[in-house]
Amino acid sequence: MSETPATPTPGPEQQELLSRIGSWVLSVLRTDPGWDRTVVDLKFQGGRVHLRVREHRGDEVLPGTAGPIKEGSAVLPVVERLRELSYVPGRGTWFTATVVILAEGWPEPTHRIGGRFDLEGRPAEWGTEGPYSGRDLLDHLERFPRTRDRVPAWARELAVQDGVDLPVADPGAAGGPATAADPAAGTDLGAGDGQDREGVVHPAVRTAVDRFVAAPDNTGMIEVVRQCMAGTLLLDISDSTLEAGPNGETVGPGSQVRVQTLREPDGTRSLAVYTSAAEAQAMFDRHHPEGGKPVLLRQPAVKILQMVADEAQYDHLVIDPARQGCRIGRPQVEWAMRAPHNDVVKAAMLENNMSQLLAGLLAPDAVLLLGTRVQDGRAVPVYAKPQEEGARPDTLLLFTSAAEVAVLDTTLEVRSAPARQALRFALDAGAAKVCVNAHAPVATLTAEQVRDLLALVEKKEGGAGSGSDGQSAGTPDGGGTPDRAEDGSRPGTAGDEDRRGS
Repeated sequence: MSETPATPTPGPEQQELLSRIGSWVLSVLRTDPGWDRTVVDLKFQGGRVHLRVREHRGDEVLPGTAGPIKEGSAVLPVVERLRELSYVPGRGTWFTATVVILAEGWPEPTHRIGGRFDLEGRPAEWGTEGPYSGRDLLDHLERFPRTRDRVPAWARELAVQDGVDLPVADPGAAGGPATAADPAAGTDLGAGDGQDREGVVHPAVRTAVDRFVAAPDNTGMIEVVRQCMAGTLLLDISDSTLEAGPNGETVGPGSQVRVQTLREPDGTRSLAVYTSAAEAQAMFDRHHPEGGKPVLLRQPAVKILQMVADEAQYDHLVIDPARQGCRIGRPQVEWAMRAPHNDVVKAAMLENNMSQLLAGLLAPDAVLLLGTRVQDGRAVPVYAKPQEEGARPDTLLLFTSAAEVAVLDTTLEVRSAPARQALRFALDAGAAKVCVNAHAPVATLTAEQVRDLLALVEKKEGGAGSGSDGQSAGTPDGGGTPDRAEDGSRPGTAGDEDRRGS
């Protein structure tokens, strides 16, 4: 068992976003040292995202900035994603989100970031933005509809006052139990949000495991790893010591989280992970004949892979061990995690989130990968095979991880580059389109779209972007500029849904 102190969080996926928002606040916050807690409230109003900052020093509360976040700020897509991720069909999402940053150990403090959501209260007026209006309410409920009984009384009164007709979700759309402080029910998880009808939290991983069991080979193993680069899986933390957080979180700051590991017959140790609560229950029943239910923690699958790569105690990752599941050795996990990868773009494609996709492609620290072959001493990137027989390949394949490259063809050499440089390289190479990943989910952008996106970024950053002088970006992580692949370099088959290797 590993033992890790937990941090306050409304849910694992929300916590990642809260941490990103908190880190952004710390990067732009101008304050004297010595504060204990900084509280940042967020709301959508008037087509903008507004924030309010309050600084706590002992019993003293000092008001800070209040107003709209600057348009084009890198934090805006993160806040939007937090609102989308918190939505429960029929129940709604938050009107106001609060990010709490705790600081300890001045003059070089450590920070802990948590948060809470208000799904019911009317957003307050913080500065000069004016009161929350019926138009604001309509915009919110059109995007995130609720059943009639989930619309707060103040909202119904405001709609009458401002003469707007509120959309109402069908009563059958309401999701499972949740609270205003924890809309995703994301820490202790039975059947909950983001699952299919059988309670599988990551159907793509479950399908990949089933295929591997039916035909165990290296390609099947890579497919399982590829699917674990996005989405969520479940850990059994039944042996943990849990203390409630100050805002009612199940896993508070005083908790000690112990994840389930399994001793294999050869003496090695595996970290157990599950695609559904039913799979975890089956394993729990084997070790607890007296009955009961496991305590489950839902975590991003890629974080679980990283845990295995980082902690030497784990020799394998085993998925759904109660039945014939899949055991992935530590070397394979390390291979996947040590290579550069773009988890934001992969998740955006899985969730069909265009704003997150663009943010993940254009972030300054984002990376993308190419699969290349050596031809005549030059590294030649792979293109998607055209649909028309004999047509020249014109869609350059870029990838979010080494696993995405390998599942297309294990003989390809993997090269990485900053994402903007990889996109610019595609333009310099004359590609008509760029397709991110060869197997679904994928995203395809035309050269014109790529050119416009890069120009927009360079304009916002004062023309200081990489390669803004118009020169060729060259081969990412390699020397020289690769030739265009005239024969497609054994490309995948065309089509946005699946570009499998031939």
